[in-house]
Formats: sequence, C-alpha cells, structure tokens
Amino acid sequence: MIVRRRTWLYRLAGQKFVQSISFDHPVTAAMVRDALKRTVGLPVELWGRTSTDLLPH
Repeated sequence: MIVRRRTWLYRLAGQKFVQSISFDHPVTAAMVRDALKRTVGLPVELWGRTSTDLLPH
C-alpha cells in the first residue's frame, strides 16, 4: 500500500527535533524525499501525518 499524505514530518542527521513540510496535494514518501534532497538534504527519518494525528482523545 502506498501512503499519500499532505503533511510530512522529517528529521535530518544531527537534528534532535523534527520539522514539517506540507504540500498542496497528497504525495508519497519518495516524492517527499526527492523534494527534501533538493532543498535541505536527505532526511534520516520521515513520517506521514494525517489530520487525526496529535488530536486529543
């Protein structure tokens, strides 16, 4: 199953905290890695985020 998300969290080598990147339309992890590689560097970790993540229960 290929996951497509609009908002992704990533961490670069040497960073303690994650950063986020958002897109106008849902994209795959491979597309996110390509975009990050062109702009800030290759991420060490990458997570897709949905609108229900981090909401209080």
